[in-house]
Amino acid sequence: MYASRGERITRGLVILACLAVLAWLNGRYVGRGGGQVAAFSLIGLALALACLAGLAALLMATSPPLRQAGYASAWDAVSRGYLLLVPFALLALLADLAFGWSAATAFMQAAVMTSGAAVGAELMRAGEPKLRYMIAPMAGAFLFSIIWIAYAAIFTSAAGPKAVG
Repeated sequence: MYASRGERITRGLVILACLAVLAWLNGRYVGRGGGQVAAFSLIGLALALACLAGLAALLMATSPPLRQAGYASAWDAVSRGYLLLVPFALLALLADLAFGWSAATAFMQAAVMTSGAAVGAELMRAGEPKLRYMIAPMAGAFLFSIIWIAYAAIFTSAAGPKAVG
């Protein structure tokens, strides 16, 4: 069953905000100055959204019922699962800004993997009882995590050494 247009928009905006917060927090430790932080955040946000769209496409490719239902159904499952980004984004924000704990990358990885499992649970809740439908969302989340780690490492390498002091 499809979510209403308002629900889809609301979920999309919440996910976008959470990804933006996590990308910005990651960028603060990867970038060297405001311009690099902004660049990392914007590119990271676009990369994260592309990964989510790719995950929805992966779900459609591996699930005949979703293929019949269409992309909107796959996106509904992804967006419901990725609402779990909210507590991770809030905890990352609190840890960083209130306590000075620079663990944004760890929060990002935990959020992505937990959300991937939640997508699988959403598929199973929607009538996809086979365990194999849990594998594709987890594999997609794992790939998303690896892509994010590689992106941060490449950006850090390209940004050059951070000034000490």
